Amino acid sequence: MSEKQNILDELWLIIEEKSVGDDESSYTKTMLNKDINHVARKMGEEAIETIVAAIGQTKKDTVNESADLIYHWLLLMKKLDIKPEEIYQELKNRMSL
Repeated sequence: MSEKQNILDELWLIIEEKSVGDDESSYTKTMLNKDINHVARKMGEEAIETIVAAIGQTKKDTVNESADLIYHWLLLMKKLDIKPEEIYQELKNRMSL
């Protein structure tokens, strides 16, 4: 797996570590302590910001918002106890259709 492909797995490991860590000031920990509605709404907010950036802002803005979206998507998956491997497998299944 290349470094670029592995970055999601690395980010997932950081999210997992922070979710069980003692640092209550961690943004990750704070978000995961909120209810599912809050986490889902935050991901939706980031999706909208990505769309807005794609339509009317710069490429850099779109890249930044996309990174925020991916991070918050992983937070939502963590909150729902869905591992990235489950998503990867679903994508592989769809590729073989």
